[in-house]
Amino acid sequence: MAMDWTYDQFMEDVKAYKSDEINTFSVTDETYRKYFMCSFKKSAEDFKEEWLKKHKALYDDYAGYIGDAFSKRLFDGSFSDFYKEAYGQRPHLPIWFYVHAIGFPMQEDVARTFCARPVQDAIDEARMIRENYI
Repeated sequence: MAMDWTYDQFMEDVKAYKSDEINTFSVTDETYRKYFMCSFKKSAEDFKEEWLKKHKALYDDYAGYIGDAFSKRLFDGSFSDFYKEAYGQRPHLPIWFYVHAIGFPMQEDVARTFCARPVQDAIDEARMIRENYI
């Protein structure tokens, strides 16, 4: 698996910031991580709202899982560019790790989490890499 040596910081920010905080500060270098995370979460909330207007649940027999649809938006958008601005590197993990962090189910969930701790392992590896090699 590819290494994202800032994934632990990303996950800390997922827990620390809410989307409604996006308008409560001016963006500076020191607050860009917060701005990125609030924007990311707001985008996810808006996507979910639109999804639920068209589908009855987070999974649809025809459309599949909301997380798979949202991940396509991330690939089509500037997620990688904004992530690099916020954390100093592009996201290197499979997109599942970033979509899973906001709680959207994906087809990949079962395979990734079966008898494993992929998120915690990625967090631990990121810390270890930064502490020992960067």
